[in-house]
Amino acid sequence: MGFWDTLGALVPLALAGAFSWLPLTGLVVLLLAGSGMARVWAFVAGRVVGLALITVGFVAGARALPAPRSTPSLEGPVVAWAEVVVGIALVVVSAVSWLHRHRHRARAEPAWQRRLSEASVPAVFLTSVVVDLQPKGLVLGLASGVVVRAGSMPVAEAVLAVVVYLVIAASSVLLPVVATYVAPARTDRWLRDAEDWLAAHGSVLTVVVAALVGVVLVVDAFGRF
Repeated sequence: MGFWDTLGALVPLALAGAFSWLPLTGLVVLLLAGSGMARVWAFVAGRVVGLALITVGFVAGARALPAPRSTPSLEGPVVAWAEVVVGIALVVVSAVSWLHRHRHRARAEPAWQRRLSEASVPAVFLTSVVVDLQPKGLVLGLASGVVVRAGSMPVAEAVLAVVVYLVIAASSVLLPVVATYVAPARTDRWLRDAEDWLAAHGSVLTVVVAALVGVVLVVDAFGRF
């Protein structure tokens, strides 16, 4: 699997990472609170760092695994089984989240959201990093490692693929900040609508996207056997 095939497999995973309601909700809370762009940028930086730590860690671990050079025909099935495991894990995580969706809606606003706009810049940064350490984020990181490992690309191409993956996954918190600078009044109205929509439907969107990506991984795996 070459660079473009690998990138094509990474893009759905990156989009699943981008459609994560917890980081989006945290960013919207900060932007609407008007507590200063320093906290906003700290949250964005924490999101990028958290994604990078998870992704690079799994990619490095996957690439460190020895390739079955003596029996190259085994590499496809090994990657396929890895995709099956990761895909099923995503579907299971999504199913559990779906079953608990009404419980999450009934709860009051989480404490970390209430305190976010008043927290120090380092605390905002660390909160954003921790938000990334959710089961879905870890499974997506594992999936990206499997995909990059399957590509068997040179290091430079693997690094470029990972960078593109990170840019797409982080775009959901980068683009609203850029929009705030470009058109603040219009963006403020959009953010207030987005806050209500995320509170009502954000978790469901995340569950559906993650489940679809899991199914895509499983289907793709059957083509490797």
